Amino acid sequence: MQQQKKSSHGIRRKPKPHHHEEHDNAERYLITYADLITLLLGLFVILYASSQVDAAKYNGVVSAFTEYFEEKQPDDPNSDKVLPGSQGIPAPILPASQQKTLDELDKDIKKSFEKFISNGTLTLERTPKGLALRLPEMLLFRSGSADLQPVGLIFLDTLASLFQGVRKQLIIEGHTDSIPIKRNYMYPSNLHLSSARALNVGYYLIQRGFDKNLCSTQAFGESQPLLPNNTEQGRQKNRRVEIILEDLPMDKPSDDGYITDSLNR
Repeated sequence: MQQQKKSSHGIRRKPKPHHHEEHDNAERYLITYADLITLLLGLFVILYASSQVDAAKYNGVVSAFTEYFEEKQPDDPNSDKVLPGSQGIPAPILPASQQKTLDELDKDIKKSFEKFISNGTLTLERTPKGLALRLPEMLLFRSGSADLQPVGLIFLDTLASLFQGVRKQLIIEGHTDSIPIKRNYMYPSNLHLSSARALNVGYYLIQRGFDKNLCSTQAFGESQPLLPNNTEQGRQKNRRVEIILEDLPMDKPSDDGYITDSLNR
């Protein structure tokens, strides 16, 4: 046996272990490359298989749908096929328009307020531009005030229900008599009072669902009387709010087809 060598100090040292050099496999990339080629081959096979359509089965499905959705014949009372179709795809069913005409609104308002129109409390008339409903001061406000009274809210709630879904131009006009209002910090003049009244009526209808983009208010004060202001009856008639409905002008931009929630974001 080979004896361990001694150092100069007499201490024996163990022989160092022999290390073999490790060589990298230069062809290892072929495994990854082969895996990639296999995956690509599988992908192309799947794409090719999915692109093949059984023509016989496809024509059978089309014929079945076409037969079922073909137009109902008048002389076939037992047929329940009501949708026309030439390629197996039924035509879309669009909801019927819910837009009311001014004539329809005229009839609805007269029917809802028949008693009050007949006794002269309310006045409804057709104008060259549209429909005008006159509400007297005593129905909506206290004298010298623009705060809506409970009985007036009932009338406005009924109007709001009739106006649901209506796309007409809504104009609210405020009018007073010629007697100057007692000056105060809220209403310095009749013009201010008529403006506040028209605004409160219009805003209440908007809160009940009318489109705010179609509503406007106007204040006239005592400038457009219906009767002379030299009698109490005439002054009472002149203190009013007029609600006018007109057809939209042809050149008015429309937001039809857009989602309301997205417009309000």
